[in-house]
Amino acid sequence: MKLCWFIKASLISLNFLKVNTMKWNNSFVLLALVISLSACNQLHEDSNVHESTTFITNDTIPEMRSKVNPLPVATYSKPVNDPLNDWKFAVSVSETKYRFNYVLRMQYKEMDESDTLRIPNFGTEPVVEIHKGENDYSCIVGFLDKKKEFKEYKKVAIKGQQMTYTTLKRYFVGVYRNVIQ
Repeated sequence: MKLCWFIKASLISLNFLKVNTMKWNNSFVLLALVISLSACNQLHEDSNVHESTTFITNDTIPEMRSKVNPLPVATYSKPVNDPLNDWKFAVSVSETKYRFNYVLRMQYKEMDESDTLRIPNFGTEPVVEIHKGENDYSCIVGFLDKKKEFKEYKKVAIKGQQMTYTTLKRYFVGVYRNVIQ
């Protein structure tokens, strides 16, 4: 009979502690075994997997780029109404040598800011896009997932003559590998 990894680890630790202390209560050992068995049943049941969960079965995209595009891969720009100055609200995303890291540049009037934008590895070449926000001086920075659907990630907006940079959603990707024993 094949035991799950949790039971194996519990039995090993129980044997280790039993040898070291020599004072075991049988009810404690029985309780630990019952907890281990109930945990094994939960491991094999389907947990609450959301429809938006993506499983990566093949990690084939190299982390480093062979060639970095010097031009921005996505941009958004709107001129600011000012009769004396040539100001603008602008957001651009540029590649780095790391495939899933981008440089996000933001500009409003005389303010220039930048940040690193990290895109999750869905097992495909990342595609970053910038969509217009709720007004002319806001935009949503996101990426396309494996199904080519836009995923909102960050929001850049102007509120009260100040530039705000907000994380809208967080994305995580787990990479599972089968270990052959």
